[in-house]
Amino acid sequence: MNLQDKLIEDNILLPIKAENRKDAVKELLSQLQAIGILAATSELFSTINDKENIFTSAAGRGIAYPHSTSKEVDKLVCILGISETGINFDSPDGQLCHLILLTLSPEDDPSEHRKFITRFRIMFDDPETRSSLFVANQSRQVIEIIQKWEERESNNDGLE
Repeated sequence: MNLQDKLIEDNILLPIKAENRKDAVKELLSQLQAIGILAATSELFSTINDKENIFTSAAGRGIAYPHSTSKEVDKLVCILGISETGINFDSPDGQLCHLILLTLSPEDDPSEHRKFITRFRIMFDDPETRSSLFVANQSRQVIEIIQKWEERESNNDGLE
């Protein structure tokens, strides 16, 4: 699974304007509605918000992974929001989240997002890639960072 198959320019919001967790999720869902992926967002927002109230999607080191299933999608949908100032997602390490990767899975296949998030986490673990993502200021730049990392990973797979 390639990250660049799911993260295209329309699915990267940079910078997001939200200053809190709820507004960040609303902003990402609204973008999916604006580009025609979702017809409505209130039910999904409630579901994601309820999950966040029970257990944070923040993974530490400045990233959060809110997610849900949706009857409106027939394949995994991802949207990445990047906040310059950071947003409080009650991260276990106390850091603000600068990258918010929201995923929506079809109701009949809720597990695909785990594969995508695992791949994203592997990319995020690369210090050069992580620092580049934090300072990116255009969607196209984010896509190029992801492409560069995936090319390196592809080349490294052939060496093992």
